[in-house]
Amino acid sequence: MKFVALSLIASASAFAPSAQLSRTSALNQHIGSGGMADTRNPEASVNEDPRKSISAAPSFEEYLKQRAAQDGAPAAAAAPAAAAPVAAAPVAAAPAAATGTGGDVLSTLQSLQGPGEVWGADGIAVGKEESDLRGYDNFGKFFDLIQSTGVAAELQGAGPFTIFAPTDPAIASYETMRGPVDARVVKMHIVPGLISSADVSSADLTSLGGEKLTYRYAVRKHFVNDAIIGEKTFGPYSDYPIDVACSNGVIHGVGLCFAM
Repeated sequence: MKFVALSLIASASAFAPSAQLSRTSALNQHIGSGGMADTRNPEASVNEDPRKSISAAPSFEEYLKQRAAQDGAPAAAAAPAAAAPVAAAPVAAAPAAATGTGGDVLSTLQSLQGPGEVWGADGIAVGKEESDLRGYDNFGKFFDLIQSTGVAAELQGAGPFTIFAPTDPAIASYETMRGPVDARVVKMHIVPGLISSADVSSADLTSLGGEKLTYRYAVRKHFVNDAIIGEKTFGPYSDYPIDVACSNGVIHGVGLCFAM
């Protein structure tokens, strides 16, 4: 009986999984919250040897615009851009300044064209493609509020003033969720001084009403009070305008009301 028992134990152990040491090839790598090695893009860097340089990767929105431009251009014209990706990346990371009318901040804001918006899923019901242009989100509501709240009187003169102008949908969302926009909210979007989009991270962001705005950098984007500065749109249409030069200041379009 003892021999039979030992034979059964030996047979069972043959099918038991053997203990093995866990090994990983991800040495010296940061392990993310999901238990996998962190494979996010490294920071851009320039090396004396160009082959070791790392260019700034474009955002998803920037990638879509680059692809749309390549699809619409002749193959011969697209080839040089593909041959020199390192040189092309900085251009995508620094959007070109929008062109102002040469007037003051108020007259420029009144006629400024906002970002182009596509139909998305709503277009299916009306026979439109999701990528078709639906229209432009302009700044008429914010311009009217500057007038109706009396803030326009404080924008007269040489300035300079930096205006973070919310689009019409941004104002509509605030009014739906928070109520009417008053002078305090309007002044939150106006900062005395001339601040370009490149300097927003280091500038004094104290609003016309004396409130301190909050800057942060995340996911390769610049935020002021949670609104993206230089936000990209999907498709080949215009982005949120930034660095719109005026005779007494500059305008940056934003897609979120600062008081949200």
